[in-house]
Amino acid sequence: MKRRYLITALVSVATLASIEAVSEYSINFDTFKDYNKARDYLNDLPDILKENAELIREEDGSYSVKFHYLKEHKAVVPIGIQLASAQVGGQVFKAKDEYLYSLQLASFRRKENAERFLKDLPTEIRENSFVYKTNSGYYTVRYGLFDNYKLVKQVQKTFPYESVLVKSLISKVAGSLEVKDKKTTAKKEAKPEERKEKREEKKVSVPVPPVTAPPSVPPTPPAVTTPTTPSVAVTPPSAEGKQPEQKPEELTDEQLEQQVAEELGIKETQEPQVIPATESELEETPSLDIAEFEEEEELQLFEEEKIEIPLYKKILGGLLFLPAYMWTHKQRGFWGKVEFTYKKEGYDDQYRKTTRSSFKQYYELNYEGYVYSPRLATYKLGVSYTREDSDINNDSVKGDTTSKLWGYDIEIHLLKSSRFPVNLFAKRTQSPLWYTYYDKTSYIERKSDSYGIFGSFNFTENRFNYGYKNTKSDSVGLDFEEYRRTKEFLVSYGRSDYDKSVTFTYQKNIDDYTQKYLTINSFREVNQDIDSLKFDYNWRPSKTSNLRAFARYYSNTYTDLKDYTGNVSFNWNPSEKMYSTVSLNLSKNESSFSDITYLTFTENITYTINQNWNLNQNLLLFASRGSDADVDLANTGVNLNYNKQLTETLSIFSGFGVSGQIESNRINRYGGTLSLSGGISKKFSFLDSLLYISGSGSKYKSSKDDQSDTYSLSERWTSNISKSMKFEHYTTYYYQDSKYYVDKNKFSETSYENIETSNSIRYYTRLGWKGTFNAGLGFKYYKGKKRKERFYPFGNLNLNYKFTRRLLYKLSAEIYRDTYYDKNYAIGKTGIDYRIRSLYFNWDLQYYYEDSDYYGKRKNYVTYIRVYRPF
Repeated sequence: MKRRYLITALVSVATLASIEAVSEYSINFDTFKDYNKARDYLNDLPDILKENAELIREEDGSYSVKFHYLKEHKAVVPIGIQLASAQVGGQVFKAKDEYLYSLQLASFRRKENAERFLKDLPTEIRENSFVYKTNSGYYTVRYGLFDNYKLVKQVQKTFPYESVLVKSLISKVAGSLEVKDKKTTAKKEAKPEERKEKREEKKVSVPVPPVTAPPSVPPTPPAVTTPTTPSVAVTPPSAEGKQPEQKPEELTDEQLEQQVAEELGIKETQEPQVIPATESELEETPSLDIAEFEEEEELQLFEEEKIEIPLYKKILGGLLFLPAYMWTHKQRGFWGKVEFTYKKEGYDDQYRKTTRSSFKQYYELNYEGYVYSPRLATYKLGVSYTREDSDINNDSVKGDTTSKLWGYDIEIHLLKSSRFPVNLFAKRTQSPLWYTYYDKTSYIERKSDSYGIFGSFNFTENRFNYGYKNTKSDSVGLDFEEYRRTKEFLVSYGRSDYDKSVTFTYQKNIDDYTQKYLTINSFREVNQDIDSLKFDYNWRPSKTSNLRAFARYYSNTYTDLKDYTGNVSFNWNPSEKMYSTVSLNLSKNESSFSDITYLTFTENITYTINQNWNLNQNLLLFASRGSDADVDLANTGVNLNYNKQLTETLSIFSGFGVSGQIESNRINRYGGTLSLSGGISKKFSFLDSLLYISGSGSKYKSSKDDQSDTYSLSERWTSNISKSMKFEHYTTYYYQDSKYYVDKNKFSETSYENIETSNSIRYYTRLGWKGTFNAGLGFKYYKGKKRKERFYPFGNLNLNYKFTRRLLYKLSAEIYRDTYYDKNYAIGKTGIDYRIRSLYFNWDLQYYYEDSDYYGKRKNYVTYIRVYRPF
């Protein structure tokens, strides 16, 4: 058991427990699994502790050395004093220059006065009190030895005497006890005749306890005979002597032994009776200086007991405090990452060749801890360092570059589990970015510094959020530079109830940046303020309905744009068969080029007639005004759909719709559309196949002789050749022929007709429980009216195999030809992922090949090896 915890436990029991009321109390010194070690530990204890200690076998088979305290109602030597006495022999505590806390009751210039005051204290207090000599020569009466500041403060609050909290040196307490033990032993060894002679020679005098200020008076204050003359407490004959006017009393040997036992505190003594002293008794009393008992002097004595710490220790302690505090108050502790990456890439075409190789080192160290408690404050401190050495080689430029970039990440979270969390952050990120092409290599070094604060005030129904972020970002490259400064502000308020909620959000961004394109000598400077205000309201008046209202304001000073948007929607679901929604949207857009206002109303109802039939009705009203864009539009329609499962393998569906439209803008017209659709789905047991055929057609006519005919037809066939192989085929045909009135009997005509088909075989299988493999092979064909024919064969594969739990191999490839662009294309990727405990290894290779009429033959490859270890 640690020394300071042992002292705290023993002194706490001796201080707070009543000695007369407790029958037995035991304290566990230590526990051992081996009997011999426990016995040796017991034998090494000092004799003063060994008398009440014993070895006990526990239920789990271990052996405990326990100290029995206050056994059989017998008052023992105070526990705190026992520990100090044991220190004299150096058997338990080896450190002698150690300060502990005590309660100072009084201070004297003469030692006999201090001892007399100690003797007159009540038994419960005297047993844990002692006389202590200060560095300035004063003799003080102190109570207890505590190593816990909180504990001694708690005892001081309930202590019957007023006291001053001081520090006591254990070596001094142990020395005074050693002298006291020698005197007590000498008294016991004295012969009865010598004791009798000394007793006859001894003159009985009035014991005068010190006259102290209020902090040092006993529980029963002495009586005062006159306002100017303080009363002196005089003990009865049973204490040390009698009144001066009484004749000395002869004491027998038994009475003398009883008196010695009372002085040692072995037997309970009667609390002395306080008798007021007369003026004559006061004159015969040895002179005492009243200033000795004033509280101001006691405070001064306390200041004299402060330890003088050398300057070098203060400096060393200050340097070691922060890491020591962080280590003892860690949450996640230290963690980070070390990473090394080697990368090489090459680009080659018929005109030039470019290669680049780089070696990148990345170091990251973070620490997460808390202050006092994780609920009060948690923090994260992070730092990173990146170094990249690159070699560049192309037909025109050869050279090398070195980038050294630092970054940091600081996060502080205050009261995160409370209703008022506050979050502070500061971060710097730096990264090198390379863009390698066939004709050139571009490099940009980006550095971004940001800091800010965000938090919230959370109440039962209300919530207030706030945030601020300041960002400074610089990007400097070989042919491009950008310098950006951004400030972001956020304020929001939300209130939620059982069936409704409302939110207000305001955001403001101040974004100023400058861009320079060095190769074309171009310069651009932008200063813009972006403001956004949002309002969102939700209300659920019943289980079958919901109302939502939304509004937003947006403005941008650079584009001179202002946008106002508002929307109200209502959903109603009165039964399982019916669902309806209604919405109204208003939008106004203002800029230096236009000023337009839009109003849109939509309504939709879906009704399920039965299991096979359902009906859908919709309505659209639209209007716009401003900037030569005045338009009024109304459209409504009804659709009837049918779906029937004829057998387990056959189902059909169809639909019929009619709609009408009225339009008013530069050209006023009205018209209508008829539409028809249908299809069939059939499953076949042959190769577990599925056939799906569908078609649709629509016809539109208007008052201006506008017309549009649209037809489409599609079919799809899928078959499972085996458990791992599947065949897929589809064909789509689309036709459209339309003309629209423009002006003065002029029409714009459009005509489309094309067909598309695709056929493919796909294979998938598992390679045991360690890997997977899938591949595909097929072609696509396009042909259309006024469109060039296109043939597109393709093939691909993908393999993942885990040789061991830590070794994974990856492979993928893709190849195709496109006759429309006369292009052949192929790409392949492979890689290995491996892990040795916490060390990770990655290798990746990507190869690309292209052959086309426009670019000719060109190829490139990118490979890298990365080794990293998180901790």
